[in-house]
Amino acid sequence: IGGREQLMAPIRVLQVMPAMDAGGMETFVMNVYRTIDRDKVQFDFLYHYDKPCFFDDEICTLGGNIYKMTVRQDNNLPRYLRELRELFAAHPEWRIIHGHYSGFGMFYNPVARRAGIPVRVGHSHNTAYEPNLVGRLDKLMSSRFNAGLTDRFACSQKAGEMLFGKSPFTVLPNGIMTDVFALHDPAARAALRAELGVQEGEILFGHVGRFCEQKNHAGLLRIFAGVSRRMPNARLVLIGTGELVDSTRALAQELNLSDRVIFAGVRKDMAALYHAMDVFLLPSLFEGLPVVLVEAQAAGLPCFVADTVDPGAAFAGNIHYLPLQNEAAWADSIAAADLTRDPNAQAKAIAAGFDVHTSAGILQKFYLEQTQKYTKEVQP
Repeated sequence: IGGREQLMAPIRVLQVMPAMDAGGMETFVMNVYRTIDRDKVQFDFLYHYDKPCFFDDEICTLGGNIYKMTVRQDNNLPRYLRELRELFAAHPEWRIIHGHYSGFGMFYNPVARRAGIPVRVGHSHNTAYEPNLVGRLDKLMSSRFNAGLTDRFACSQKAGEMLFGKSPFTVLPNGIMTDVFALHDPAARAALRAELGVQEGEILFGHVGRFCEQKNHAGLLRIFAGVSRRMPNARLVLIGTGELVDSTRALAQELNLSDRVIFAGVRKDMAALYHAMDVFLLPSLFEGLPVVLVEAQAAGLPCFVADTVDPGAAFAGNIHYLPLQNEAAWADSIAAADLTRDPNAQAKAIAAGFDVHTSAGILQKFYLEQTQKYTKEVQP
């Protein structure tokens, strides 16, 4: 490519992820990717699994390249380090890597530094680790992440403090496309509720999240069991997939909820699903600043959330924080609450900085300024 065309080409930023399946962190990155000026900034992606992923096709459509490694499948660290060295050597266009995968940052950041990549960004998306062996290992590995970084972002103050300690970081809200979630189409709502098997007059509670310990589906079902005793017309839709789907189905049967709980799997029509719901539940054991809670509030839903979730996620007036230790209190609070939608939710989301145009603008400016700084430093 000739000189003038080279100058006009967008800069390319490598986003380092576990994989790009449907999850809050991944959704945030995709929201930014959809919104940035891709004539100026383009994203490439490094995965730590070699498998088909939820966002693969869209990434390719938007102009991104995907590089998949197998280290999370074969645990072959020598091969992983060799492939990292080869990958970075083959792509001198990457002057910025943006690491969203803190556990493996102790490996990819030093390799990137030795390859001459001057800007190594870390991004914290959570406030705690899974309460199991995998979580303890992730915590140990993530403790080495901060040392290899030049810049830091976090979805909330608590998330930044958890991963970066006293190192300076920028809080970047998990922006969404507020206009998409604010749209209300009564006919589409009725059609989707009918598809889900929800009858007229029923109140549809919803939850979006991977079936894992963090999301606390067992607690969610126990809470909903209490709700259903007080509200016989209540139904629950669970959106997502994961390793605990089967055990969650078994618990629903044990609690005599099988005819009340809908397992909807992974869906792409998320905005429509929020509009099909009447109430949103999020009893997670821990969270950073959950994208799903931002989406649910932007859709105007009354939200009932564990007090373990960062309160910085709240911007609407119809969000209720409740103690996980007292599941009965959830049912009482829900039964007594006003469950009407907030008609001003989009304006509140924008005012609170949760529109993706704000987040994408901050990151795009950062990427361009850092690239310009590096370019000036290497000019003779």
